[in-house]
Amino acid sequence: MRLFCYRAKCGDSFHLQYVGKSGKHRNIFLDMGYSKTYSAILKSVISKIVVASEQIDALFLSHIHDDHIGGASKFVRDIQSDSALNNVVKRWIYNAPRKYVVEQAYDENNGVLCGIVSSDKVYEHILSNNPKNLGDIIEGQSFVIDGMKVTIISPDVDKLNQLREKYSNHRPLCKSEIDKASVEAGSVMDDYFIPLQKFNLDYFQEDTSVENASSIAAVFEYDDKRILWLSDSVPSVVMKSLFMLGFSETNKMYCDAVLLSHHGSAANNSLALLRMIQADKYIISADGMNGHCLPNKETIARIVSASSNLPVTLYFNYEDGRLIKMFKSDAQEDVKSRIDVHYLKDMEAIEF
Repeated sequence: MRLFCYRAKCGDSFHLQYVGKSGKHRNIFLDMGYSKTYSAILKSVISKIVVASEQIDALFLSHIHDDHIGGASKFVRDIQSDSALNNVVKRWIYNAPRKYVVEQAYDENNGVLCGIVSSDKVYEHILSNNPKNLGDIIEGQSFVIDGMKVTIISPDVDKLNQLREKYSNHRPLCKSEIDKASVEAGSVMDDYFIPLQKFNLDYFQEDTSVENASSIAAVFEYDDKRILWLSDSVPSVVMKSLFMLGFSETNKMYCDAVLLSHHGSAANNSLALLRMIQADKYIISADGMNGHCLPNKETIARIVSASSNLPVTLYFNYEDGRLIKMFKSDAQEDVKSRIDVHYLKDMEAIEF
């Protein structure tokens, strides 16, 4: 089994590839990043899947922010113009924020309202071609994809209802609303100058974004391997699901890998949640040059504090100056004893 963490700037685009119990090669995609992520990376990847007579066995689209669904909107346009792609997606897994056909929305100053319009395009495509895939995806559901057990741990019904209320027919749209919703809770600040041991780990303010709180997140289990995908979900929802599955701080969920929430944001990865998890690998999808100062170093301090097995193994899917300098304020021997840092090369897969 291999996990590709495609470079989507401060966005998410993952590809889980494995040989199923049937002996066939299987492909699960977790979000598609921005439209440029599709053009620069995913279009070629999907073309190779088609040439190999394989499918995208499941395409998970966690929520409507454009750093997750923008690439899917462009993918839909290609499907509509290229018959070779007609059946490439076997199953769409997505919660539409509004279930009706809409006209394109524009803003005089900014053009297309990316997030919600991308969502509408994806919804209308699924409605026309795969209507059976439009059932709501909520925590507690589970299904199997050729031996791969998938358990949904976010969203819950309340968070999904809040999303639907926000994007009801009567809700006007504005560009600034979509932009601001992508920012983590609290002030955007660069915390890399703070040493790991100096963070106040008792303080936590959860992300208040309705879109992020209604993100689809899931556990993937195949034989003795387990991957936890958190998309942009919030700890209050995920912890409730993990409790329902029997996990707690004293009975941790062991994972081979955790795809950390919201590009390593401190507002989406609480100490309480991380104490319920023990992982071989923690993975952050984000470049270091984004305007939100993500990932937050505080998240890594929480992982180190929560882990009973040091050093923790941390993967970044970018290697740029800002990320490399994250631990410059720390004593290097102390960092090495606590964190084993890896920077993935472009298109490099993590093997399981």
